[in-house]
Amino acid sequence: MREALQGKHFDVVIDKIAYCSNDIRYVMDYVDCDKYIYMSSTSVYNPKHMNTVESDFDGYSKDFVWCDRKEFPYEQIKRQAEYALWQKYPGKNWIAVRYPFAIGKDDYTKRLLFYVEHVIKSEPMYIDNIDYQMSYIRSDEAGEFIAYLVDKDVKGAINGSASETISLREVINYIEEKTGKCAALSEQGEAAPYNGEPEYSINTDKAEKTGYRFSNFKRLDI
Repeated sequence: MREALQGKHFDVVIDKIAYCSNDIRYVMDYVDCDKYIYMSSTSVYNPKHMNTVESDFDGYSKDFVWCDRKEFPYEQIKRQAEYALWQKYPGKNWIAVRYPFAIGKDDYTKRLLFYVEHVIKSEPMYIDNIDYQMSYIRSDEAGEFIAYLVDKDVKGAINGSASETISLREVINYIEEKTGKCAALSEQGEAAPYNGEPEYSINTDKAEKTGYRFSNFKRLDI
């Protein structure tokens, strides 16, 4: 990272692969840029809840540690990454964009595809939060919003999310309607990827004040 970054100036750096505090350090210690945009996660909120706002996570609330990706669970290393930004680089011009689960055709995690395939194949699945309303964002829109922020006067944390929540039951009902198949729900079925998530929504008032408007999943025919 030192060899790649030193001796160059960048107007904007968009970092979509940093996970932990060491990832942040390896960029921030060597990069010369006017603005640094980091793709964070709503997993930093503990807990997420309805109308989760940016101030629900305090970047100064706890001591951070320099850590690598495999040292802690995902949500902990993402918090440590933000702790590093807030506590070690307060003088830098940075934005932390917090996204919920990103879903779309290019979602490499294939979490949404789990529900689609299980319905189509009538394979039993266990879902422990089927009626919880939760926030998501389209994967392409996640990229668009970060690009939108390049020339906007925004600093610190900012949430990004589809404008309404949706439940997994609504998602499954949609899949059933489109495929003509019926979901097989069973406590003995394969555990679904979004199990354990609470009911929550992500407040995007700060983003919308900049003029950005997020799409609404419930009004899309995809």
